Amino acid sequence: MLTKEYLINEFTSPIYSLSLDELTNMIINANLPLSELIELNFHKERRISFRSAWVLERIAFKDINYLAPVFEEMLSRFNQLHNPSLARHYNKILLHVFYLKSKNALPESLKNVLDKSNPEIIIEGCFKWILTPKCPVATIVWSIEILLNYIDDFPWLKEELPPIIQRINVDSTPGLKNYCSKLSKRIKYL
Repeated sequence: MLTKEYLINEFTSPIYSLSLDELTNMIINANLPLSELIELNFHKERRISFRSAWVLERIAFKDINYLAPVFEEMLSRFNQLHNPSLARHYNKILLHVFYLKSKNALPESLKNVLDKSNPEIIIEGCFKWILTPKCPVATIVWSIEILLNYIDDFPWLKEELPPIIQRINVDSTPGLKNYCSKLSKRIKYL
């Protein structure tokens, strides 16, 4: 039987002991409540937190419907994410949800949760990572992309993002400079 203790052992073992794809399939096949995986996302040990979020992302991309029982909790805890690697996975999941919503392909249960959620929690979580010194580029980029989904409802974001993008651009890598340039142009047309 698949237990939280088993998952903790796998998440702390060398990555090759069991592939994350195998672990993802085991969780799905065992019908493990994803609330237990969410609990591990907030584990104090970074490796457990990161790897459990990585598996959660894989589950979401396999079939977004699996998230229905825990999606509300994920959104309500978005500003409590405690490390940028964990945030990156949550950001990717949320961007996938926004993408599905834009294509009218988001299941109604998830759409209802998203529509009833408090976007300020998500916005706060995104700004937390954007403004964190030495935050990994991927976490910053995904956070900005999420904020762009809220510009219509929160017009002040359109005014706040350009100076933040300029600040990020100052000491950034060539790839991030290119992203910032394209993003600045996109924001002008929103």
